[in-house]
Amino acid sequence: MENYAENRQDHPGQDSEEQREDRRHFVKSALAVGLGAACAAVPVYGGARMALYPLQQTGLSGKEYQLTTLANLDETPRLYSVTDTVADAWVSSPNQPIGNVYIRKTAEGEVQAFQAVCPHAGCRIKVDKQKDAESGDEVTLFFCPCHGDVFSLDGERVSPETSKSARSMDSLETRVDEEGRVFVKFQNFRLGCAEKSPV
Repeated sequence: MENYAENRQDHPGQDSEEQREDRRHFVKSALAVGLGAACAAVPVYGGARMALYPLQQTGLSGKEYQLTTLANLDETPRLYSVTDTVADAWVSSPNQPIGNVYIRKTAEGEVQAFQAVCPHAGCRIKVDKQKDAESGDEVTLFFCPCHGDVFSLDGERVSPETSKSARSMDSLETRVDEEGRVFVKFQNFRLGCAEKSPV
């Protein structure tokens, strides 16, 4: 016992083989846990980016698109598809549909454009012949097939007092250049409210 105590005193910084083995085992375990956490973080990060991407995506709503020419328009609204390059967390896809727009030219020559979704709940608005409540004649109007609201060709609600939509159709900014090309500033708006609020 005295010899053992003397040996320990002669070598105060020396650890036993068992202690050194314990430390090696601890270091290996810590490295394994760290590498495992790093590997697991990669798919979690990718999944989070994919889940959050629609909230971060900018640039599609509020852009100007050339959709037709003045020569192609008359008083009857025509439906045009708006396409753009859509990018998610991994790939970029060109010519993807992002919305639809109705465009018409009034008798006075003004170019009008409207979002093709109903402000009430986002149903696709259609153009069809409807019976005029006053004259009884058939006239071309916008109407929502989901809840039956009817809009004039100027986008106004025909019967605001009974309309389920809290506002008229959402008009869009238009521009005609010197060559007669018609540009529309595409924009999405919040649904189900009286205020025309861009999103």
